[in-house]
Amino acid sequence: MKIRTIVCFSVLVILCALATTALAADHQGFLWDGTQWKDMNADIKVAYVKGIGNMADFENAAGGSGRAACISKGFVDELKAKTISQVIGEVDKFYQENPTKLKMPVIAVILQRCTKLCSVPTAGKK
Repeated sequence: MKIRTIVCFSVLVILCALATTALAADHQGFLWDGTQWKDMNADIKVAYVKGIGNMADFENAAGGSGRAACISKGFVDELKAKTISQVIGEVDKFYQENPTKLKMPVIAVILQRCTKLCSVPTAGKK
């Protein structure tokens, strides 16, 4: 388990370095979408979901009572009952069912499929 934690942390460090390089290169934000997601192995998907979960936890703690960002608070509150495997399964299923929506950011898929924050009635339809 300790090795897996080290691997996940290392992947996050590498991803942060790559994201920083990408941002410096074109001065635009970068959101992973289905084109990258489909090529990720299970460990990278776990690291991605844990990373956004950790960021949401941090924003909630830093924001204090009544000051946490709405999306972060909702993300933490609504996803605490789901396992990482369930979240990954929902994202995988969305991109499999919607091959024409591969450009939709992974974070948007998670928020639409796994929370009520950004739920869209047609999100699961082809």
